[in-house]
Amino acid sequence: LAMATPVAAVAAQLEKFKAAFAREDLEACVKLLAELKMGMLSLGSLPPAAPSAPSSSQQQELLLAREILEYGTLVSIKTVDIPAFERHIAQLKVYYADCGSLPASERQYPILGLNLLRLLAQNRIAEFHTELELLPVELQLSNEFIKFPAQLEQHIMEGSYNRVLSAKQSGAYAKEGLYFMDLLVDTVRDEIAECSEKAYHSVSAAELQTMLMISSEQELREFADQRDWRVANGLVTFGGQDDKPLALPASQLIHESLAYAKELERIV
Repeated sequence: LAMATPVAAVAAQLEKFKAAFAREDLEACVKLLAELKMGMLSLGSLPPAAPSAPSSSQQQELLLAREILEYGTLVSIKTVDIPAFERHIAQLKVYYADCGSLPASERQYPILGLNLLRLLAQNRIAEFHTELELLPVELQLSNEFIKFPAQLEQHIMEGSYNRVLSAKQSGAYAKEGLYFMDLLVDTVRDEIAECSEKAYHSVSAAELQTMLMISSEQELREFADQRDWRVANGLVTFGGQDDKPLALPASQLIHESLAYAKELERIV
């Protein structure tokens, strides 16, 4: 009975959290989540002390803690607290990998997919592939939440930037992953811009607008102003070009930007 009391208290608190989460009261969610984590300290069967063959009551504790951490990842995204998201992911991996006796969680692959999307958006390409390779190949091909970031990475490496842009609204993470998708589009755009500056003295505004995945000329002008570019007579002239520009055609420039993106892990 002594073990059941803290479990019941944490479970009741989790129900309050779920109600706040459903009505998207993020302030209440953050407060209740902090209280839930304090409550988890009273549960004695959690990692690293998790038993290999948990009893029914121990399994209840593990399931409760796993659900709290899963909600923690979702709240972290909604509040744009990415360090907290990373911490929750690190803790959840233990439950997903080392607590095989637990029933599968329906949130596991959506959350792992969000983590892949985060790594891709942060240009952590080597870690992205490491995490992807930990998952079974058949899952990579069949699970929509895992397949989506894997296809995005392929689109980027192939230069299919229009597919990256369209995926922002139509993908499996059109809602939860919108922050990471915005970050991904901005990251790819900035890398192409830097590569363009190094490769050209000037380039066609229309071609650059396409490469940068920018939807209008006005948006291109605003982007150009941020980087001290000059837009005139259908050309974009890059600032700060003292060296002789390289004579690269636009198609080669795209390939150069892809090679540059592949090396982001080393560059950053």
